[in-house]
Amino acid sequence: MLLLYIHVKSRTSDKSNQLGEEILIKLIVADMDGTLLDSQKRLPKDFPALMEALTEKGIAFVPASGRSYLTLSSTFEPYKSRMGFICDNGCSTYFKEKLINIAEIDHSEIHRILDLVFEVGDLYPGLCGMNGFYIQHRAESFLDLVNRYFKGPVLLDDIYSAIEMDTFCKISCSDQIEAETHGMDGLAPLMDKYDLLPSGESWIDVVQKGSNKGVALTKFMEKLGISRDETMVFADYVNDMSMMDKCTHTYAMKNAHPDIKAAARYVTEKTNDENGVVYTISKVLGLNL
Repeated sequence: MLLLYIHVKSRTSDKSNQLGEEILIKLIVADMDGTLLDSQKRLPKDFPALMEALTEKGIAFVPASGRSYLTLSSTFEPYKSRMGFICDNGCSTYFKEKLINIAEIDHSEIHRILDLVFEVGDLYPGLCGMNGFYIQHRAESFLDLVNRYFKGPVLLDDIYSAIEMDTFCKISCSDQIEAETHGMDGLAPLMDKYDLLPSGESWIDVVQKGSNKGVALTKFMEKLGISRDETMVFADYVNDMSMMDKCTHTYAMKNAHPDIKAAARYVTEKTNDENGVVYTISKVLGLNL
């Protein structure tokens, strides 16, 4: 692996630019929605040029998302053989098309979780499996949302029938009322064994306790032998918070949640709709894109 040494001469008094220091970057991790993707869920137009530049310099690029590996690998199809992926909000991790880690949920536990989801009501669950995303609700607004985030969802008459069909690492629930109050409160009895993670547009993810993007990032870095000082992270929302103390070069997007801005070492000059991730990488690492 080639190593890249960068010395940035300018210093600033705010959090908008990299401080003047010599850094060595081997790994760049970016959240997807609100971070790498614009508001239309599109990759930056100069992302192909970025990938070529990073590959040439031996720097790994890793999207970190609530999306499944099937969805992410499809989005990054031309590059997936040289990329890593932190998927399902950290519940599964891949590198160069090989599974590194998965936080599997026992089938009996999935049954128990679904029972509570339906008892709470107004929650539309989806089972996140290795081979698909399984749902049963047919509301048009829900299906539109699912198709935006999951590739080829499997629509069933009874979601319980999916339990024996796959290996699962996450249950995602679309809250039809208000996630932070209704869904989080209703599913609170699960918190003895599971974490409830807000994700995207009123989604709540039920995952094994301690499974998050930060834990996945740490395991990924250990697997590749990359240190915190060699890692750069871009984030925008509270489900990214677990990554903020895992490396040195943390960037909150200009459009990020205030808590992420407070936790990050830097804030980007541009938003996700202004190509903030690629712009910042190019500027800090001196890439000519």
